[in-house]
Amino acid sequence: MNTLVRRTAAALTDAADAVTMLAGAATGAWAGYTYAPAGLDAALHLPFTGAAALAGAFAVNAAADLILAPARRYAQNLPAYAYGQEHGAVPGDLDEALGQVAVATEDDAARRAAQAAYRIDLSKSLLSNADRWRGYTTGDATFYLAPGAVLHHHREEDQYGVLQHHYLLLTVEDPTPVPITNIGQLHHELTLHARETAEATVEAASNAV
Repeated sequence: MNTLVRRTAAALTDAADAVTMLAGAATGAWAGYTYAPAGLDAALHLPFTGAAALAGAFAVNAAADLILAPARRYAQNLPAYAYGQEHGAVPGDLDEALGQVAVATEDDAARRAAQAAYRIDLSKSLLSNADRWRGYTTGDATFYLAPGAVLHHHREEDQYGVLQHHYLLLTVEDPTPVPITNIGQLHHELTLHARETAEATVEAASNAV
């Protein structure tokens, strides 16, 4: 019975992933088509719309993943995602060990993103909260800000081999990631995002009349 429930949960989370990806891509494509720069060459309209679709799919799926994560872990029979848990049960096989390492890797990515956030948020009151970050086994992490807007963190070496932290704002309206260097800039970009979202909603409502 437990196995059946887990398989059902796995199927539902996979389906939800697909739906959120499609919804995000559709929203991004619509935004890219609707708000394409007036001077953009006709030959670039399709690539621009495609880039917007990808950005929308990523943003929406990343936000939905925060909700789906508990169900996905249950379906995969992984331990609960709990910060501060220093010791887990001894794994019975390699699959359980890989599951524990995956959880630890995601936890590590989230904590690294939060720990390094002082570079852009000296107040340490928002972005330094590790519980708000969602880590991934790739080492990247995302911080859900609002519908259609997430902050993405990744690390990469510079030309001297020094590991650098990068924070990028991704929104549905703009397919181009915006490098964020301080919390004030993030506030400014989110204000623009809110304004564009409101304008798009009003325009859609006007067209529907």
